[in-house]
Amino acid sequence: MKAFFTAIAANLVTIALCVVGGILLIIGIAAAAGGDKPVTVRHGSVLLLDLDQTFVDAPTAAEHHSVLDDALLAGGKNTLPLRSAMIALRAAAGDEDISSVLIRGSINASGYGSGYAALRELRTAIADFRKSKKPVHAYLVNPETRDYYIASAASSITLDPFGSLLMPGMASEQVFFAGLLEKFGVGVQVSRVGRFKAAVEPYTRKDMSPENRLQTKTYLGEMWSEVKRGIAESRGIDTTALQTLVDAQGIILPADAKQAHLIDRVAYFDEVLADLEMLAGVRPSNRSDTGVVAKVAEGESDVSALLAQPTLPQVTLEAYAPIAAARARVLGAKQNIGIVYAEGDIVDGQGGSGSIGGDGLARELRRVRSDASVKAIVLRINSPGGSAIASEKIQRELMLLRRTKPIVVSMGTVAASGGYWIATAASRVFAQPNTITGSIGVFSLVPNIKGLAEKNGVTFDTVKTGRYADLFTLSRPRTADELAVLQRGTDAVYAAFIDRVSKARTLSPDSVRAIAEGRVWSGTDAMRIGLVDSIGGLDAAVKSAAALAKLTGDYDIREYPRSKSTAELLTEMFERKPAPVAALANANAYADAMTGRGPVQRLSREVLRQVGVLLAFDDERGVYARLPFVLNVR
Repeated sequence: MKAFFTAIAANLVTIALCVVGGILLIIGIAAAAGGDKPVTVRHGSVLLLDLDQTFVDAPTAAEHHSVLDDALLAGGKNTLPLRSAMIALRAAAGDEDISSVLIRGSINASGYGSGYAALRELRTAIADFRKSKKPVHAYLVNPETRDYYIASAASSITLDPFGSLLMPGMASEQVFFAGLLEKFGVGVQVSRVGRFKAAVEPYTRKDMSPENRLQTKTYLGEMWSEVKRGIAESRGIDTTALQTLVDAQGIILPADAKQAHLIDRVAYFDEVLADLEMLAGVRPSNRSDTGVVAKVAEGESDVSALLAQPTLPQVTLEAYAPIAAARARVLGAKQNIGIVYAEGDIVDGQGGSGSIGGDGLARELRRVRSDASVKAIVLRINSPGGSAIASEKIQRELMLLRRTKPIVVSMGTVAASGGYWIATAASRVFAQPNTITGSIGVFSLVPNIKGLAEKNGVTFDTVKTGRYADLFTLSRPRTADELAVLQRGTDAVYAAFIDRVSKARTLSPDSVRAIAEGRVWSGTDAMRIGLVDSIGGLDAAVKSAAALAKLTGDYDIREYPRSKSTAELLTEMFERKPAPVAALANANAYADAMTGRGPVQRLSREVLRQVGVLLAFDDERGVYARLPFVLNVR
């Protein structure tokens, strides 16, 4: 009977996939028939940098994609690779057809995208653009700290008269489930190494431990100091005065923001457009009946509607990026530097959207190792870690690759726990001052449902052939002897972690233990204690890799893993194989439905994210090297 229902369900799923696939194919054919209009850059064009999209590390899709691609590549339409944005700004600086840059919108960070370390690199690219003497305008309505951090790099900042600067400082709010689990009769037992290893706390406590509070306060303070320094340097103000204003008001009104030199003027968007038209050398348009100003004031996010002025030449950063990338390519280059992206939670198997599969990335690294044209590797890490076994698989392949090619690590927003584990294969490590790294510690987490089962009349009985045969059962708590077995396994993995770091950083094991304990460090502190070599971004890491490989002459950049084509995605849709656990772990798949910026949506997204991370606990031994759940920084 079970086989019967299974067969019926499978056939229904197949029929549904065929229907959906057919619809997508029709959309794709229609899109192909219509064809993508080639992007043209008119003389005097304004380059629009829209903050509404998420800036991610890894390439999201092919440079040119259709409606079908957008349908299949989840989130691809609202994301832009950080490197693409930087290349575009660099190219625009020397492009005679680009007259200026306009920054607008509000960042809605998703997953590990648009983190403060990534935004720092974007600010650097904006500052480099300004060296061309072309202006960078920023138009803001209700900017939060991330938005203003980017906008402060502009040469001119305009705040809407009915807007305000929402910059009360940074906070990290953590959600705890221990009380909920107790209420439903679910128990959680853990073994861990490291006083600061707080990844288990959401399931075992109702508040932060003193150690977790200390490390959170420390690195949050470092991040906030870096943001204040960046703003103060760009705006020519004092960090102490900025802190005083933030503490006094939190929400800074336009007049006060202008008086504090945080903005240059208070004006409506039509006034900004007038400046842009004058700069572009075109006749000012009559906006009395266009409705554009009203749309902007209402928070219109469609960039085509935003700059719907027929006389103003314009191009979005997303549309300009492929043009810039094509210009940056070194055609005919016989030597390459490979950038390998490791972004998301580290999980066992192939991985999926928003995750790094131990087997999947290891296979990709073997391909890179066999490519003779790739002379050096930059490993870009933006990961809180995860499975210890998956991290070790990746680190092993990196060590094999290092025998023939130098490896340089570029840390993004976060490279901690398992993310730092894989970084130990590098010859040199770069991080941003506000990178979150370290967290050298491990833990195992074993839940049980004894209380829940008893409340509902469910009982268990067991027959076993060994003392520890039912060690991982969910039906009861672990005994003291069983917990000791788990702790021995956790200790062994921690010892291996310490050994990897000790050899990579040429530090004694005791020195590593002193800075480990699962503690999280900022990039600045990590360099001070020897976990990082230099402060710098992806460009600095690429230059370092080229120097280590002793490359002379031109070289090109290759990015890995390669983005999947539409045909490959369609093939995977119709293959009968289970979705990776990582697909379940990506809580953003559920959170995307709540794209609002209010406190209810934010809390909902955080709860879903943490529940999703719990589903990603798929290590074969149940041992994890993962960052504490403290990444929700506002």
